[in-house]
Amino acid sequence: MWHIATGAATDADTFFASGRIETDALLTHASLLPDASQTVLEIGCGIGRMTARLAELYGTVIALDVSQQMLEQARRTLVDKDNVSYLLGSGADLAGIGSASVDVVFSYIVLQHVPTAAAQLAYFREARRVLRPGGAAAIQIRNTAVPARALDWAGHLSHRVRGRRTLSKAWRGARIPHQELLAAASGTGAGETGPRATVELRPFGRRHTWVLLRRAAD
Repeated sequence: MWHIATGAATDADTFFASGRIETDALLTHASLLPDASQTVLEIGCGIGRMTARLAELYGTVIALDVSQQMLEQARRTLVDKDNVSYLLGSGADLAGIGSASVDVVFSYIVLQHVPTAAAQLAYFREARRVLRPGGAAAIQIRNTAVPARALDWAGHLSHRVRGRRTLSKAWRGARIPHQELLAAASGTGAGETGPRATVELRPFGRRHTWVLLRRAAD
């Protein structure tokens, strides 16, 4: 639980309650209106902290994670949610998910831990691919501003003092150059292929940025 949501890992009830509250707040922040007829893909489901609420709001949930152990625990925890399917991801793409097959892609505090900018950019390209025409994605990344970097490093060092191995690249992740982000998310950059999308970068707090994209209608 600590590796998924450090501030809500005191006990299981607090952990999952925080997931419900944050899911509702973040969907509102991203201007997403859940619909029971829609399919949502959650990139980085962990043990289901937000998946449970997504399953109440959407008709179908595809819960993807790079950890088989996390997926198995999510499956046990959400045994009563029969509209959730679980998929082991590679960490670099959305293989196994058909093109133009989902209505919404959602991801929170996940890409910020992906070790390379190239792998994060691949997720944006893949999000465009799997979205249906007119579909929307809301994907959170780290803010690139200097104050946000300073806050992140303060947090890393604080965790380190407490014995947490947060200075590893697998925890710190990478930041994405602005122009490369826009090119990959929109599909309009030189060499980009696939469907195109409109993109908005929406700040959230002092450390996060939401990348909101909507795939163009065919």
